[in-house]
Amino acid sequence: MESREFDPESYDVLIGHYLQAHNSDYLEDRYVAIDEFPGDSYFFEPTHNEATRAVSNYLEAEDALPFKNWTELDYQRHRDEYEDAITQWKNDVGLYSHRDARVSLQKKQGFHAHAPLLTRAALDFELLENGWEVAVLGVGRRAVRSPEDEWTVLIPPPLYAAESVVALDGTPTIQKWRLALGGDWVNHEEVLESDEEKREYLRDVLGLQIIQTDAGSKPYQSGNHVNISSDGALLEGIYEQEGTRPSVITSKKAREQYGTTGVEQLIEGAEHYGNLKGSNKFAETRLGVIIGSPHPPEGEAVKRWGALYKKAVGRKENEDGEVKKGTELDLGPFGNHLLRGVVENEVLQAVMRFGRTPSDDEHGATVFVHTSRLPRWVDPGRVSVTTWSGGMKEVVTTLHDSEKWPDGEWTNNEIAQGISIGERQVGELMKELDEEEYVTHRRGGRGNAYHWSNARLEEFTEFGSVE
Repeated sequence: MESREFDPESYDVLIGHYLQAHNSDYLEDRYVAIDEFPGDSYFFEPTHNEATRAVSNYLEAEDALPFKNWTELDYQRHRDEYEDAITQWKNDVGLYSHRDARVSLQKKQGFHAHAPLLTRAALDFELLENGWEVAVLGVGRRAVRSPEDEWTVLIPPPLYAAESVVALDGTPTIQKWRLALGGDWVNHEEVLESDEEKREYLRDVLGLQIIQTDAGSKPYQSGNHVNISSDGALLEGIYEQEGTRPSVITSKKAREQYGTTGVEQLIEGAEHYGNLKGSNKFAETRLGVIIGSPHPPEGEAVKRWGALYKKAVGRKENEDGEVKKGTELDLGPFGNHLLRGVVENEVLQAVMRFGRTPSDDEHGATVFVHTSRLPRWVDPGRVSVTTWSGGMKEVVTTLHDSEKWPDGEWTNNEIAQGISIGERQVGELMKELDEEEYVTHRRGGRGNAYHWSNARLEEFTEFGSVE
């Protein structure tokens, strides 16, 4: 830009919210850039009562339709005798004039300017196999209604008024972009055309070293499945290997549980998924951990977008008739595609929050990912996380509390006295500690028994180990 000869005063630059694109005065003859997916910014979500009251008020004043109120329309719209009147009303209203500006109606309780559009949706709703309904309303507009009677109306902005439009998204779901912006005119051009180029970008341009654990999907949004032991073991292992505490991105519910279990002491800084958009909190952080995957409500994140696309999305069952969950979760081809767009791409976006800004000759970050929900093209390093069993913790506590601690020797029989597990299991656990170099052993005496000695058991971690 410095090498160009131009006068900045000649350019009228506007920076605003996605919603301001509804004002055609801001778009006309302009070059429009949309940064990141607008999400539900172009959704209008009336409650059932708001929608039905608006339709009833509209029908009272609209003589062209043969219904007195919402109830009549809802129950009688499919009758053959009303087909011609409905078709004529649709033709007269057209595709663009779906706003009601009549003063007589504005004074009535429940008036809504979009009442004609809601009425059109109520007339055109088609039932999908999963109980959702969808109505295609023209000019990119669509309406869906959930089995619980929750309405969503998508009203894209009038981007046709712009000179051109460029939308930027590092992890796009193209079908959702096309719906949100109002049509199939959206052309998808990838800057990085192959998976190898994407991996090179993460590694060489962003300087990210991504290391993934052997954890499952770990859906942490609800907080019901937070595995404190596994998360703590990973954080302990990172601290032991790196000599510093990492910063963490996880769910809000998981953060709350960390604060009451001692895991928080292993974390330098933390943020939750819902607070990442536009955040540069970890731009200069060189060691990070992503724990668990976001799992937003399937109705909003998957089924609703599927319905807008006129596809029924729902969980599939296994051969035993049980709904698939966790790593086996299956929403069908299109539903899985939508879910990956929400979950896997959000995990990757969280990874890319670390080390974005060079500082003190440092570049990028090392990021551990404690969930399987990464895009398939990412090629991370691998580690495994092992959590200590209750028996292991009993054994170690017994050794610490022994009169022989820390310089004595113990046999399996001595350790097993007074704890809940038997001598044979004690022996297996002690061999595990030996492999981890927490203890050493010699054999001798009656039965050539094992005699165990402390090597570094004072360093025994609280939660587990990382290999």
